[in-house]
Amino acid sequence: MPSYKSSIENLLKAVSSPRWHRPRPWRSKEESEMVRRLVFWWFTCRDPQRPSGREWARQLQVSHAWLQRLVREFEKDPSEMWELQRAYGDPTLSQLNEARECTQGLKKLGGLHPRRRRRRPDLDEYY
Repeated sequence: MPSYKSSIENLLKAVSSPRWHRPRPWRSKEESEMVRRLVFWWFTCRDPQRPSGREWARQLQVSHAWLQRLVREFEKDPSEMWELQRAYGDPTLSQLNEARECTQGLKKLGGLHPRRRRRRPDLDEYY
């Protein structure tokens, strides 16, 4: 197991390489912001019929781990999200759809992280 010091040295060495570049995002900034607003809206909802975190993440097409990370962030300091709520009001599905169109545009231009597809094993090899 490498030490913390050697791990940091290796990371600094990699970042200083001319081949290093920032990783590409998974979605546009607009879509990320809309997801944040919708998660905050879900988080502050007091309706007994509110969906579970996993269900809400599934409906937003994000991982529930990211939803949980956002919730922890909101629990620490919700002031930024309350300001956005005051400025823009409740988020709507049409706003989310517009943000997803931005993501699709960036995807076509190659500006986003490519989705990896799982390779299915060729079953003919085994039989």
